Amino acid sequence: MSGKFTAVEIANFYIQLLNSIPDNSIDNLKINKLLYYVQGWSLVRLGHPMFDDEIQAWDYGPVIPTVYHIYKCCGKSPIEEPIEAFDEKRLSPKELELLIDVYTQYGRYTGWALKDMTHVKGGPWDQAYRPKANCRIDLNTMKDYFLGQEMPTFEVDMTKLDIVKAVPASWDTEEDCAIYG
Repeated sequence: MSGKFTAVEIANFYIQLLNSIPDNSIDNLKINKLLYYVQGWSLVRLGHPMFDDEIQAWDYGPVIPTVYHIYKCCGKSPIEEPIEAFDEKRLSPKELELLIDVYTQYGRYTGWALKDMTHVKGGPWDQAYRPKANCRIDLNTMKDYFLGQEMPTFEVDMTKLDIVKAVPASWDTEEDCAIYG
């Protein structure tokens, strides 16, 4: 069971998406938490990981070290540009739907709020976490946990597949950015 993408590629997708929406941004903390949710939901909905990169339980929640180290130069500031453009046409309709669903469900929260959400007692981070040890979060533990969760899905119009138009049809950019931005 292996992923089709690297975590950095999926991070680049989200950085492009969020930077294309007015008054929206993403920092290193938030991108790592979104990737955690992508991986968990990919295991459940697609039956395989989205990426092969290891997710570790750090003090501030789940972290993908490869992504963290690439973007740590940004500190707490927004990530202005992805290190490489991501061609969303590489995504299958199900993969795109999953990425949009994760963003729609979790993208409205700050990185700090997502950190708190990932620290749920008994969750994958909690089971793996040892102070200052950066232990690996087991994919089977993630799958079992996410099987017990519920996340709404949204329809994506695949005929309008550029990075901005990839958001759900119900998304009103001006209105929803004001609410969730």
